[in-house]
Amino acid sequence: NKAFDSIGNTAVQISTEPNEPKYSWEDMRYEDGLTVDMLKDLKENLSDIVKDYSLYGAGGSGKINQGDKSINVDINSTTSGSQYIQKIDMIGGRFLTDEDNTRSKYVAVISDKVVDKIFNGDIQSALGSEIKVKKADKLLVLTVVGVYKWEKIEVGVLGGSGDTSKIYIPYNVGEREINGWVSDYFSYAAFVLKNSDNVEEDCQSVSTYLKNKYFSKNDRVKIDTNSALSQMKQMTSTMDSLQIAISAIAAISLLVGGIGVMNILLVSVTERTREIGIRKALGATRNDIRFQFITESVIICIVGGIFGIFLGGTLGILGSSLLKMRSLPSITSVVVAVGFSMLIGIFFGYYPANKAAKLDPIEALRYE
Repeated sequence: NKAFDSIGNTAVQISTEPNEPKYSWEDMRYEDGLTVDMLKDLKENLSDIVKDYSLYGAGGSGKINQGDKSINVDINSTTSGSQYIQKIDMIGGRFLTDEDNTRSKYVAVISDKVVDKIFNGDIQSALGSEIKVKKADKLLVLTVVGVYKWEKIEVGVLGGSGDTSKIYIPYNVGEREINGWVSDYFSYAAFVLKNSDNVEEDCQSVSTYLKNKYFSKNDRVKIDTNSALSQMKQMTSTMDSLQIAISAIAAISLLVGGIGVMNILLVSVTERTREIGIRKALGATRNDIRFQFITESVIICIVGGIFGIFLGGTLGILGSSLLKMRSLPSITSVVVAVGFSMLIGIFFGYYPANKAAKLDPIEALRYE
């Protein structure tokens, strides 16, 4: 999944939470949060484990207006570690630095999509240029210091379609300009590990280090870490369970539908007994009769399958428009669905077809 592929598997979210069940969120205090100094400490003193850290501040939808040109963007106020956590591919200039944040520099990293729209695709022209970003009643004048390669990501319910490219600005600038103030404490942050060999052990080392150094006398606080790898495993497990449940429902539906088709054909055989007798009297073989009814069964199932594909595709498109994600059935899935419908028709149509083929022509002609 591209949504998870865009996040490094060494990315970890860290947060301070109440030490349950003794304490609850109501017991937490402002100073129970994390600070920039704590994260810098991690980066410096656990340098063999932690590569960098990242904060995620104020942001949201904005618009770059440059003369007669404009483009919608998602404003992200963050720090240097986002480059590694989000696996941002820089193709010009540089990403945000710690100095950009500590000195609250009004700089920005934009995508090549923005460069194409605002600077006619000229990256060198974009670097060092000023852009005006408007968000509601706020206007930010920023200097472009870097350009990254934009890639559309289908993230669905995780956060939209990924059509709008992001613009990255320093955390302190975003907090001050958009929120109006910069908090000294925050409940969560993120950091990136140097390698993915021992993610769980490294996360435990980080939690223990922070707890012992900064919260050893604070019984209210628990340090919690949640790696992208564990989230992916959890989601994969959930999706596997969901897929099994859906497969079971589909199997039951196919069984019921197949039995329905078989019953329809059995009734058809009974009602067309004289017709079968006449065909046999005119020289039709058992295989001819069997083929006729199996063909009818297959046609019924194919029509049902096509209707199901149309209905499923329509509902999928409607759902996609609501969730702002792209969801269209592939040609392969359509072919497989039609092929499976044919197999269902053959399997459940064989018994009625065989029953019709075995009818005695004389008895069939006598049937009223």
